[in-house]
Amino acid sequence: MSDAAMPSALARYRPLWLIVALLALPFAIAAGLYLWGWHPDRAGNHGELLAPPRVLPTLTDSTGRPTQLDGHWTLVVAGSGPCDDACRRWVVSARQVHVALYKQMPRVRRAWLTDLPAPDPAPLVALQPDLVTLRAPDPGARAAFDLGEPGHRVFVVDPAGRVILRYAPDADPRGILKDMERLLRYAWAG
Repeated sequence: MSDAAMPSALARYRPLWLIVALLALPFAIAAGLYLWGWHPDRAGNHGELLAPPRVLPTLTDSTGRPTQLDGHWTLVVAGSGPCDDACRRWVVSARQVHVALYKQMPRVRRAWLTDLPAPDPAPLVALQPDLVTLRAPDPGARAAFDLGEPGHRVFVVDPAGRVILRYAPDADPRGILKDMERLLRYAWAG
């Protein structure tokens, strides 16, 4: 066989080089986008991601005993003063989100947080016996849950005891459900 009939090394390995180039192309594009500082316009979450996460302050139950929220994911309906109609709507919406999680329900619990010195949880507990009543006893606890701002909000507390997400008073509960489904799908904790 003559040298002209033998394919060159480059021609012989052309399919291999093509495959390697196609596999490396997404990494090269991602590196280029990262180096030029591009980022998506909108994140995938519906609530406001708190960066850095807030450390969970010491909270007390309605009788004044310290309570910990670690070990479970917790949906906290927080607002200043007694639980008014807007608060009750959020408590009901948090319950609906909790039930919609279906098989993941045991990983999540719900709580109502207020800054009242002696809250009366009886009306809420009569509607939802599994609702935990919490009280923010000091200014640090009030600041962690924005109790100085008007309206009731929903916060997500992770199993490690960090406040990680905040939802506006007019947020859509379906967005909370989507965020919780995503968190529970990808998180091993809780």
